[in-house]
Amino acid sequence: MDAIMAKLRRSRLGKETQRLTTVAASEDSSTDTRVNEFCRALAQHLGQNCQFTKQMWLLSELRVPQLRAIAAKEAAAADVVIVSVHHAESLPPEVQAWIDLWLNLKSNRHRILLALFDPVYQGVSSSMQAYLKNVAEGAQMEFLVQSDDTPSDR
Repeated sequence: MDAIMAKLRRSRLGKETQRLTTVAASEDSSTDTRVNEFCRALAQHLGQNCQFTKQMWLLSELRVPQLRAIAAKEAAAADVVIVSVHHAESLPPEVQAWIDLWLNLKSNRHRILLALFDPVYQGVSSSMQAYLKNVAEGAQMEFLVQSDDTPSDR
């Protein structure tokens, strides 16, 4: 996580940020915990002079079209969008639909897409990582990825 924080410090978001909004989609309680730990570290990194806002969505909530639309609006307005999932062949369809929605709504300001994955020994998430990297590149977002047991991002 230190490498992620170092990258954030070098980005425009890490310089004199007075307000930062994050929106996260997580799969379950363990992936939710991962997001909370990251956000706690980020808020501490930003300091007390930064207003930090965090919105959390469970993947199951993104199956409901109305909730997915609300989550997409929040993600489109966020500075950091976080996807925290377990290893799988691909992201669930509801997550891909959510991403498609917020990509169509997003603004042109600097934003970050952060993927938080399980430890490498529990599986490989390379296809999900490649998909999210392509999303970030297409949206001109910075892409960061962290697995629980890897000390640096890729």
